[in-house]
Amino acid sequence: MTILWHGDAVRELEEAALYYRGIHEELGQKFVSTTEVVLAEIQARPVMRRKFDGEAQKARLKRFPYAVVYWVDQAELHIIAVMHLHREPGYWHGRLDE
Repeated sequence: MTILWHGDAVRELEEAALYYRGIHEELGQKFVSTTEVVLAEIQARPVMRRKFDGEAQKARLKRFPYAVVYWVDQAELHIIAVMHLHREPGYWHGRLDE
């Protein structure tokens, strides 16, 4: 399955990783590896989670207040956002149409 990242989702991932690295290098690495585990789980079972906003699905990161927001289209996995769970819910809605 091909992963297609929205540019803003890439930025969100990088900013969160930098934030956690600023606290402690290992914490930043743990954030990135936790995100990679979630992406592998999504690829293995892309429609496992229920849709929560139109076609969007959400996969939470363990130990971090973040989730990967995505939608699946045949053989493509579209990463829409790497969102903080306690800030501006739904800010990424406009990305669904891009």
